[in-house]
Amino acid sequence: MTDPMSDPHIKTCTRDNADIEALANVMAKGFADDPVMNWALGSPKPQKLMFSLLARHIYLPRGGGVLLHEDGENKAACLWLHPGQSKNFAFFPTLRLTASVVRHSGPSAIRRTLDLDARLDAKHPPFAHVYLFAIAVDPRFQGQGLGKRVMAPMLRYCDEHGLPAYLENSKAQNLGFYRGRGFEVVEDIDVDGNGLPMWLMLRQPA
Repeated sequence: MTDPMSDPHIKTCTRDNADIEALANVMAKGFADDPVMNWALGSPKPQKLMFSLLARHIYLPRGGGVLLHEDGENKAACLWLHPGQSKNFAFFPTLRLTASVVRHSGPSAIRRTLDLDARLDAKHPPFAHVYLFAIAVDPRFQGQGLGKRVMAPMLRYCDEHGLPAYLENSKAQNLGFYRGRGFEVVEDIDVDGNGLPMWLMLRQPA
């Protein structure tokens, strides 16, 4: 197993434009078939801009993000939020994202996205925790253990600081992966009222 302390292919990202572009590309590829995100946004087309804005304005300055670059390819990425940090957007990034979603999917997608975000925010644990917003592996490289490697820095941070980690999982096939990293389901919800599932998961520090 690769030691995350010495993994030469894991890069800590900054708000440098090249880092943001690489993160957004990997995230958009990894989430292109995500059922919950596509239900909310109405299309995968706004995803790259969304991940770019979220990384630049929220997750990198208020949490952390890493990129796995290997064999000349950006293969996997992870973004998280530190305890007590707000997910609120500034006005102009919000306006850019809203315009993109409306252009691709119409105004109803904004309502769905905002309603779901508020519903999920209300489900967050009341105690201090690290929020794993997103982990993605480029579909070309899935099944190679890259998700485990790219998540390792966040889990190490949680263990070193004695912090639980929390996430929202939208794919049944990922439950085993997260359980293998120490997460357990604390609640499952019906996202759209028609049986679209999401699993809320929590990991205690080692």
